[in-house]
Amino acid sequence: MSRQYNCWRCGHMQGDIPRSLPRLEQCPACEADLHVCRLCGYYKPSLSSKCDHDLAEPAREVDIANFCQYLHINSQAYVEKEADKEKQAQEKLAALFGHESTAKTTAVNDDPMDRLKSLFNDLPEKKDYEK
Repeated sequence: MSRQYNCWRCGHMQGDIPRSLPRLEQCPACEADLHVCRLCGYYKPSLSSKCDHDLAEPAREVDIANFCQYLHINSQAYVEKEADKEKQAQEKLAALFGHESTAKTTAVNDDPMDRLKSLFNDLPEKKDYEK
């Protein structure tokens, strides 16, 4: 059974883990470089060198394509952001209580008079001279 991996930045599914990842490979969804330290299993942000491999040279930038030959793709490299988690939690809560999701956008009404009416509900109808 083959393992699949996600983009380290956006989480987009990339497919099966290849034997070797081309240096200039990019995510089709967010165009992030994929041959980067952030996608590697040896990447440890708690270390000063950010790399747990004994022979690898420390990279200057961990999210820009590099020439490291020790890249070992980590299928769990994508870490969901707190804002995404909060949005999903709000959607689940809304679905639980049968309310419409707050993430869905409503149509924007461009007519200023209609917006005023919706705010104050007691404005008179449009006059002929306003047209």
